[in-house]
Amino acid sequence: MLMLGIAVAAVAAINPIEWKSTIIDIGEVKSGEVQNLEFEFTNQSDESVTILEAKGSCGCTNVKHPKTEIAPGETASISAQFKSAKAGVFKKNIRIKTSASQEFTYLYFKGIVLE
Repeated sequence: MLMLGIAVAAVAAINPIEWKSTIIDIGEVKSGEVQNLEFEFTNQSDESVTILEAKGSCGCTNVKHPKTEIAPGETASISAQFKSAKAGVFKKNIRIKTSASQEFTYLYFKGIVLE
């Protein structure tokens, strides 16, 4: 039990951002529609965190992130607009880099584009 607690603490130290959800299923959308997405998170650390980078995996996704520091315990969000194009199943990602971790975090959204 002690080892599990140490492992959990080690992971939290690596990335203190707790995401409400890291994947959104937007279901079926028509080609050309714009979908608004929001990924909410909370800074679980004892220090302020800055989002250094938030980038979509393709040009069909416009991503916005907080430009100011997120204080300990504060909740904020990454928002994105996805413009659907080619018909079919899709899974896209948003790559996040914070001041609190050397690792990237990936947020995903998926669905089906109808003709």
